[in-house]
Amino acid sequence: MKKDKYFRTTNLSLAIFLFANDQQIGGINPINAEQKEFAFIKTDYLEELVFIYKFGEKDDDRLLVNVHKYEQARRELLDRLND
Repeated sequence: MKKDKYFRTTNLSLAIFLFANDQQIGGINPINAEQKEFAFIKTDYLEELVFIYKFGEKDDDRLLVNVHKYEQARRELLDRLND
């Protein structure tokens, strides 16, 4: 069985969090006419970030992202979605 080298999500907030934490995006793929999927290169650190995002304590410092970096990541991903 071939192991997928990508972590995939349709969650825009999670994608922005990962992108703002310098995770490499491999592509944005259409799922249907209304939804797209973000594909990130899978690494141990990415998997740790996903776990923290989904299951971490709200006061975990690793969830904090600089507001300017977050906004830049959000704008870039939204631009790529609209391409």
